[in-house]
Amino acid sequence: MHGGKALVKVLERAGVDYIFSSPGTEWPPVWEALAESQGRGVNRPRYINCRHEAAAVAMASGYTKVTGRPQAVLLHATAGPLNAAMFLRAAYQERVPMVVCCGETSAFGEERRLPDPGNQWVHDLTDIGGPAELLRRCVKWSERVTASSIFVPSVERAMQIAVEPPAGPVLLGVSFECMLDEVSLPEENRPNRVARAFAIDEAAIQEAVDGLLRAERPVLVTEHVGRDASVVNPLVELCEMLAIPVMESFRPAFLNFPHNHPLYLPYDPRRIESADLVLVADAVTPWYPVSRGPKGDAKVFFLGDEYPYSRLPFWGYKVDLALVAPPAATLAGLVSRVKASEGFVGNRTAYEERFRRIREEHEKRMTAFERDAAGHENDIPVDPRWLCHALHESIPPDGVIVEETTVHRTLIQNMIPRTQPMSYIARVTGGLGVSLGYALGVKLALKERPVFVLIGDGAFHYNPVPSCLGLAQEYDLPIVVVVFNNQRYLSMERGLLRYYPDGAAKKTGIHLGSPILPIPDYRLYAEIYGGYGVRVTDPKDIQPAIARALEQAKAGRLAVIDVVLNDYIPGQ
Repeated sequence: MHGGKALVKVLERAGVDYIFSSPGTEWPPVWEALAESQGRGVNRPRYINCRHEAAAVAMASGYTKVTGRPQAVLLHATAGPLNAAMFLRAAYQERVPMVVCCGETSAFGEERRLPDPGNQWVHDLTDIGGPAELLRRCVKWSERVTASSIFVPSVERAMQIAVEPPAGPVLLGVSFECMLDEVSLPEENRPNRVARAFAIDEAAIQEAVDGLLRAERPVLVTEHVGRDASVVNPLVELCEMLAIPVMESFRPAFLNFPHNHPLYLPYDPRRIESADLVLVADAVTPWYPVSRGPKGDAKVFFLGDEYPYSRLPFWGYKVDLALVAPPAATLAGLVSRVKASEGFVGNRTAYEERFRRIREEHEKRMTAFERDAAGHENDIPVDPRWLCHALHESIPPDGVIVEETTVHRTLIQNMIPRTQPMSYIARVTGGLGVSLGYALGVKLALKERPVFVLIGDGAFHYNPVPSCLGLAQEYDLPIVVVVFNNQRYLSMERGLLRYYPDGAAKKTGIHLGSPILPIPDYRLYAEIYGGYGVRVTDPKDIQPAIARALEQAKAGRLAVIDVVLNDYIPGQ
């Protein structure tokens, strides 16, 4: 069969649900193969015709985050990987597996037995080393396939490398000649069977348990352990047994621990500094700077499936014991050992007293947030504290939040407490522009659940907005976009005034790098793509707008709610 048909067959055998593509002229063999498959009633993998390379990669990421199943992405030569570079780097840092195929050529039209690919491959679409070399630092692994004889095993191997821990995106440069040429695909499907070690030895588990039982001021810090939804329940069980408070540090990307739980606390570096044991549960930055951590003889235990984050150029945290395995397996071992421990049984009174103190602190913090928001109920422009309160009151319990703000991120985490696994998704790495694509991938996977994008107006400009809203309309993926519109890049303005508190910018009011002027009417984007759009300037209109958006989403229409905010900065 020709290479395009073989590629589709390999992806089908691997259980890939979707091919996300912002295509180019090298993919007709795949389109032909998919048309043939659909003609035979085979509907997997399905093809999503994305309108931008960023949207294709981000959708694949969002879908995989909530399903755990890696997907495929097809990009056009040169332009495709360059446009997708930041989004592939995000998937790499976030450990999201996917197989990305980019077109290239191996013969430049000189292979006369195959159709001529066109002269654009000489002057337009080629780079030295191909796309694999172009994006080598943005993906987990990259290589190129220029011989038809190794095309099929190369794609199969790429699928395996993508999911090998630590997972991540892999990039395969595929020559157009391989797609057109005849290749061999064995009839029988015999995937490699891999039995991978994942359990921590009993001695290490016991050492961790002994340390946890001895600790008088323990704290658990996490950012990403909730990437596996099965982790949340055993994590809650362990923390409840030993009355361990839980905080999320710099940039949590998942629902790691229910935010309404009595043991959940807003992040406070003072608690880290005073702890006698810090349990770091898949947190890249449990405190910052690295030199400011727990004091004295405090112990630091780490659990996660990657250590010590080899993707990063620097990670200088000192760890007394690292339990490197899938966190669900490690937590199950810890819970089992704690339950069987005499130290746990004999200290239950002390744990109950600690639980009571933490619960009181949790309730005090939550009450303070609510009181603070209520004090700004009537502010015009809308105060972001009241917006978060109104969103908390309006978003259904099964709703999924995809968040992409900067200055309002901590406010959202504290004031819109999510409780269900995979009810909160956010970016991890630097670079705005991913949330609309993430949300479309999440909605594609969780079609019955409402999906809300909480996005800053600055971040909104970095997203491929027309492409993403067009995709939402075309594929019946009605997301609800809430724009936190403070008419500026507030994080940049905050930095300017922090570094030069008495400088010329402060005195003149000239804050370069900050304003977004004139103020766009973001709601009109929804109308272009058959959706519901509204601008909110009065706080009383927030909840009615969200209710209307939910009605529209049930009817299959996307929504854009543009909320005009004041310039309140959390923490200042």
